[in-house]
Amino acid sequence: MHQSQIILFSAVIAFLAFRLYQKYIKKDKGKSGTETKPSSGSSFPSSSKDEDYEPYSKK
Repeated sequence: MHQSQIILFSAVIAFLAFRLYQKYIKKDKGKSGTETKPSSGSSFPSSSKDEDYEPYSKK
């Protein structure tokens, strides 16, 4: 292989590695974004049954 072929080959490999890196980083960010979205606002589910519950009322 000539020097120009080696440089071209290494540039193509570096470009492909960078694209794969971007793909997996974007996938990981997508997962973490969807995991935190359902718990926006309050960490407790809001339902009327849970609001009526009083643990120390001895009903």
